[in-house]
Amino acid sequence: MKALEIKKGIYWTGAVDWDLRNFHGYSTQMGSTYNAYLIVDKKITLVDTVKHYMFDEMLERIRQVVDPSKIDYIISNHTEMDHSGSILDMLSIAKNAVIICSPNGEKGLKKHFKKDLKFKVVNTGDSINIGARNLNFVLTQMVHWPDSMATYIPEEKLLLPNDAFGQHIASAERFDDEFGWGRARVEAAKYYANIVLPYGAQVNKALEAVSAMDIDMIAPSHGLIWRSHIKDIIGCYKKWANNTCDEK
Repeated sequence: MKALEIKKGIYWTGAVDWDLRNFHGYSTQMGSTYNAYLIVDKKITLVDTVKHYMFDEMLERIRQVVDPSKIDYIISNHTEMDHSGSILDMLSIAKNAVIICSPNGEKGLKKHFKKDLKFKVVNTGDSINIGARNLNFVLTQMVHWPDSMATYIPEEKLLLPNDAFGQHIASAERFDDEFGWGRARVEAAKYYANIVLPYGAQVNKALEAVSAMDIDMIAPSHGLIWRSHIKDIIGCYKKWANNTCDEK
């Protein structure tokens, strides 16, 4: 599977974990993906990485697009090792890259890697220009960890929310409309129930921030990329966050 251009100059370079059957203690019969996104601009930026044992797969996809040593920024939207596990491997190649993360993200990565890395810490409202694009940051604490944040690219109407809106689906399809809303919704609901359910108040706060954004694509760090069912999945999150039940 090749790197896939999801927007002009922005590529999915993640990895598909076909064999994953257990994640955080619950069954994932459909496997999963670890989605990383490469933004080719004046400053080449990699958004999230993959689990350590899938680094070579991600690296090969990056090489199909650019020389990985030229990467300037690695955004760590979340410190859990299914997303940050390949950062050190990436830094061994992109030796001058700076890690962009939240304040709690910096603390977590320092504790985990125990190395003196180059960090740029961002907060809600901060923005970094990488050339033709700006990267805007929103902290989404406890959706579902204290370090979690989202990256928004207004020029592309693209939201990169890490775990939010994710699903555990391993497939050859990358987009919701290729896979089908029905099955995607079921897996998104299962993911929400097992990962995000206790944090409804925090999800509502994040949804309030999302409502102010002009979005035509949501690219989470697990599963499919949303482009045709954005209103549907946001509507589901609002319903789930408020524990709204259907009459049965």
